[in-house]
Amino acid sequence: MTFIDDLTLILDLLILVAVLVFYTAFCTWWEYRRKDADRAVSHLHAGAAILALLGVGIGLLALWGELTWPIPPSFGAYDSFFFDPLFLLSIILAGFGYLVYRGLPTHFIGILALVSGSGIIYYGARAYQIGLTTEPLETFLMYLAFGGVGILAFPATLFLDWFVVGPTNPRAAPLPSGPVPDHPWLWRGLVGLFLLVVVIAGIAAVVYGFTVAWSHLASPP
Repeated sequence: MTFIDDLTLILDLLILVAVLVFYTAFCTWWEYRRKDADRAVSHLHAGAAILALLGVGIGLLALWGELTWPIPPSFGAYDSFFFDPLFLLSIILAGFGYLVYRGLPTHFIGILALVSGSGIIYYGARAYQIGLTTEPLETFLMYLAFGGVGILAFPATLFLDWFVVGPTNPRAAPLPSGPVPDHPWLWRGLVGLFLLVVVIAGIAAVVYGFTVAWSHLASPP
């Protein structure tokens, strides 16, 4: 079987996801802080729609990889290592976009992100333990960062449901709540931490992508 080297494309997509998640979250948060609920929801819908498109594209790539295992048997573990998390990511992105479009609670996809993020960290830790890649530390740090994004996505979606969408669409709120948080500093800290970890994940993907692109473009299959 011919070795199909699509790792650079995978990393490009991860970078795009990190950039768009940060930009969508920041714009939504900024408009929320300005008390412009309509514009906050508009930014949320726009970002979620593009994330859903990325999710569909990543899902097709991941499903193809899961079914064909394009990486040679000598590197067979790479197929599971890369395509398993990608398929989980595609479900989360597409699901988030669909729920936002329908005005439904997003914390349901947030809990899937939390569980998936924990699993991605485990994949990265195990790969680092067995030295799976030629850059085990960089790979582990990237998986750790994206796993952290998944875990922190749960409180981020709760914030969206309660305080961004909830005031105008009460059915999206997990539980009845006022239009502003009872503990604002807690939510600011969680949202700020989420944004910070998204930035770290994007930087990790860029750094890892530079390394991979340098070597893979020099010696294609």
